[in-house]
Amino acid sequence: MGPTCSSLVSVLRKDSPACACRIEVSVKTPFLRITGLMLGLLISCLAVAQTHRQKPDLCKDTSHMTQGEMNDCALKDLHETELKLERLLKQLGIASNSPEQKAWEAYRDAQLAALYPPGDVSSYGSVYPLCLAILKKALTEGRIRDLKALTTSGEGDVCYGYRASSNKRN
Repeated sequence: MGPTCSSLVSVLRKDSPACACRIEVSVKTPFLRITGLMLGLLISCLAVAQTHRQKPDLCKDTSHMTQGEMNDCALKDLHETELKLERLLKQLGIASNSPEQKAWEAYRDAQLAALYPPGDVSSYGSVYPLCLAILKKALTEGRIRDLKALTTSGEGDVCYGYRASSNKRN
């Protein structure tokens, strides 16, 4: 009985004039089978890894964006900054509806209204949402910076204000 198809690897030699000469190599050894399986597994893993790569941030390159897409990206950045502020407020034990936070929000809104008076916003053009989001993000980042500064005072700085709740008081 001759060798089966599963135990042979046929190589068609292209250098022969008739291209019909075959060289058959037996793949009965476990080493070659395991090597083939490992190579197949490696190729499969690489293919899966390629499909699961993190998608690039489309907001990084604005050179080919429409104004609407730039507006959306600015709003996305603003939302991420507002989430950072919410986490910091929670960490500091400041309620989002506290008088201090409400006063800062009133200041922020007044600052925005001073630069972009309410009324016919269509006169500001299609860039208005982008500009408003950028300015609001900058003001929010300022609030984050100010709140973080309250928690990083140096040793012995008794006039600094906020003291973390983990400090013991007598």
